[in-house]
Amino acid sequence: MRELHAQGGCLCGEIRFRIDGPALGSGACHCRDCQYVSGGAPAYIFVIDKASLIIEKGEPKAFESVADSGNSRKRRFCGTCGTPLFAEDSAFPSIVTVKAGSLDDPSLFKVSAEFWTRSAPSWHLFTPAVPTFQKGPLDG
Repeated sequence: MRELHAQGGCLCGEIRFRIDGPALGSGACHCRDCQYVSGGAPAYIFVIDKASLIIEKGEPKAFESVADSGNSRKRRFCGTCGTPLFAEDSAFPSIVTVKAGSLDDPSLFKVSAEFWTRSAPSWHLFTPAVPTFQKGPLDG
């Protein structure tokens, strides 16, 4: 784990947040839901403890659905510009994933795993030497 001290927000500036705490992981999720939210690509995410995320401005909207894993997944986004920001999974209530593209400095992100690769489109190129998982890393 490495400490992550970052700021971010949405495209229009209505939502602002900061992260102060360890990054528990990072990855690219290729599930079909993430493809919808990202417009076709995987979701590039940091996994952090929910207590490390501080929303400083605005109130994100939420959309809840059942993920490929069968868990409830709540995705948070800006209600004005639509920028995807965070997601929560019912199986991991103390964890939140933060979209790398919502950070002011997205270069802080490095892929450490790619998961739900069985859902990736045939044209997607995977990152060499990065572990891949057909499902989620904890789904076997």
